[in-house]
Amino acid sequence: MVRATRFLLAAGLALAGVSPASAAVTICLGGGCAGGNPLSQVQFTSGQSGTSIDATLNNAPGTVTFSSLETLKTHGNGQASLMALDGVLDNPLTITYADGLISKLELSLDAGVTGNISFSFLGGDSDGVTLAPYALGNSANVYNALNGTFKSVTVSFLNSATVKDVKQVRVTAASVASAVPEPATWALMLLGFGAV
Repeated sequence: MVRATRFLLAAGLALAGVSPASAAVTICLGGGCAGGNPLSQVQFTSGQSGTSIDATLNNAPGTVTFSSLETLKTHGNGQASLMALDGVLDNPLTITYADGLISKLELSLDAGVTGNISFSFLGGDSDGVTLAPYALGNSANVYNALNGTFKSVTVSFLNSATVKDVKQVRVTAASVASAVPEPATWALMLLGFGAV
């Protein structure tokens, strides 16, 4: 009985030191980043406007939603562009994949006023990660988010930065892997076997 009690105590202490697995998403500047190259183009329908605009993927199921506090509009069909109705996007822009998680994202921001931007991620193994600052230079700026999964990303504009339009948005939907128990789950199972 003393031996079983010691085992349970040791297993409980081991369990207390185990944390869930997580991955940190990274941002790569410029096109052609190693490990980048998302698989699906996000395609807009011309003439949409509102604070929330839905788009589709060209070779994967699902909807990608773009939302902001300001009114957005699309320009052209297919892999065209998204912009603020007044031509100056300076409020945060959130990109959400409604049908799962994103494992790779690429987008091009055409700067109006240079400055910095930040990326905040929700969902997946990158939940709660905020990465900043990243330079928003003259003309087109290409950013890739990779090495983690997320449901949505919010791009915020810092230091008075503004964007004329958002274009060439591409994503890769995260593949659904079979469930692999995390270390905390293994510790609980061992604790249960030990108790039996």
